[in-house]
Amino acid sequence: MENIQRKLEKYMDAWLDSNRFSGTVLITQGDRHILRKGYGYANHEYQIPNTASTIYNIGSITKQFTAAAILQQVEQGNLGLDDRVGTFIKEYQHAGDITIHHLMSSASGIPDYTELSEYNTRDRLSVDRIIEWLNSKPLHFTPGQSVQKSNSNFLLLARIVEIVSGMEIEAYYKKYIFKLAQLEYTGVCRNEDVISNKAYGYSYSGEGVVQAEYYEMTGAYGSGFLYSNADDLLRWVIALTDGTIISKESYQKMITPYGFLWYIGASVGYGCSVKGDPAEEVSVDGNIYGYTCCTQRYMNGEFTVIVLSNNDAVPTGRIVQGIKSILFLQEPQVIIKPDIQEVRDYTKYKHFTGEYYFPPTGWFFTISFENGSLNVDRLFIQESKRKKFPIKLVSEDANLCVFTCEVCDSMFSFHTDSEGLVNKVLYVWDTLELPYERKAGAWPDEVG
Repeated sequence: MENIQRKLEKYMDAWLDSNRFSGTVLITQGDRHILRKGYGYANHEYQIPNTASTIYNIGSITKQFTAAAILQQVEQGNLGLDDRVGTFIKEYQHAGDITIHHLMSSASGIPDYTELSEYNTRDRLSVDRIIEWLNSKPLHFTPGQSVQKSNSNFLLLARIVEIVSGMEIEAYYKKYIFKLAQLEYTGVCRNEDVISNKAYGYSYSGEGVVQAEYYEMTGAYGSGFLYSNADDLLRWVIALTDGTIISKESYQKMITPYGFLWYIGASVGYGCSVKGDPAEEVSVDGNIYGYTCCTQRYMNGEFTVIVLSNNDAVPTGRIVQGIKSILFLQEPQVIIKPDIQEVRDYTKYKHFTGEYYFPPTGWFFTISFENGSLNVDRLFIQESKRKKFPIKLVSEDANLCVFTCEVCDSMFSFHTDSEGLVNKVLYVWDTLELPYERKAGAWPDEVG
């Protein structure tokens, strides 16, 4: 085990030395800590380091807390997984067609409210206002017929917990989740609160590390508004699995694979992702402005891996992939920072410029040619500030050119057809591989 610990330390130091990671890592096997360490800065301005106990916003890891609250209410007989959402939320027009199970398993078809044109990350929001938006939108598919992640599912689930328990969701978490699991450093994040030992949130732009965009936390209600640290999240994982929070039968329902989601390469459980049936790996990840994080549990070997970062461009999923390899006595195949080819003239790649979009969500970015360089204006949730993100050549052959973002994690693979035209690009961020399509008419002579 000492050899594994040294390899893990060397692996994480490589991420730090490449300016690709700042945050906290906690790795355990059973009751034993293998690695528990902070990396980089919690505050860049004053160069305050992250420690093993630093607190972070945990984004969508919140969803697992909300799912556990629903399962508690099921155990108490206050609702059933097959109950119609309309039994509790009558003001939502599609609620009669959707069950609690549909919400829990990402099979509702409800649009993600954070992808709607009405949504603004700077606006204070209420659940009632978001339901008004959703009432004007059709479902993406018939409930139960497909799987698609949507923050709307867990917003509605949190509201249902409030209705059946008679408590505000924060009070419910405190009494029935945090207290039972002995979570001392976990809570609901408000923008105005001063939270001791909490890391500042950062991102990347073309010029390097920048302050993260403002995110009004009321807009993450029930789906992404919690903060925590690595030690508390370990206590949370243990409390979920040992019957403290929900019964072991309910936990098995949580980690049952209900439908495969191709772009994450795993099936959805209740507030988590699952590989294997029965589950061999259970993961929960979160990404919110300024922060990204992941908890991973490997049933074989009883390993738990927790990676928290205060930079939303850090690829925690790929970091965890390398950690897994080391834990299972394999050499990590993860490329931390791709080698860049020396190119004197990028003019010959100008035909790659244009606007590209990802059809399932409408996400988009624009490739441009400026000052002798190919650039992209946005990545996963990162938008360029004063300077766009330069992308540099990694490799090329007759039908494929691969570029990487110069300052942070992102890869772009341009595929050319038989006529040499580029209509698609595979965008890779962290473990996501997203096929983007070129927007009709967005050809080089039109985008500049």
